[in-house]
Amino acid sequence: MADPNATAIATALLYLECRCLDARDWQQWLEVYDPDVVYWVPAWRDEHTQTSDPDTEISQIYHDSRRGLQERVMRAQSGKSVTAMPLPRTTHFVTNIEAEFESASEISVRANWLVQVYNPRTETQHSNFGDYDLRLRQDARRWVIRWKKIKIQNDLVPALIDFYTL
Repeated sequence: MADPNATAIATALLYLECRCLDARDWQQWLEVYDPDVVYWVPAWRDEHTQTSDPDTEISQIYHDSRRGLQERVMRAQSGKSVTAMPLPRTTHFVTNIEAEFESASEISVRANWLVQVYNPRTETQHSNFGDYDLRLRQDARRWVIRWKKIKIQNDLVPALIDFYTL
């Protein structure tokens, strides 16, 4: 059952993450994550089942630390990725946020998400959508994302999928 205090903490953190992604404030976005974060976007095994083990099955994206996310940010900022230049414009939406305390310093969260993506190079737009499962951890001064699994419901999208479109 969702806890109102846990849901308020999770909502504030997810809204901050959305704002950072849409503003391309990559450094602030990285600060939302724990240094030991697991960031996972599993692939679909078939029409109804996603992969369940990132060590033995394919994933769309998998990183077991913030360092992998930092490398993605560096690639996006480098201007050397032809497929990502110019970067698409995005607007992130998060809804149906439900959270509960697992302990005094850990919260589990489930939420739905939608990202509107506009590609100025091709003058096209599309949506990505799905749900998040997250674990938040309280460090000495704030709450951070410790584990994030992103389920993409429409994985046959007409453009590149990367952290800024999820």
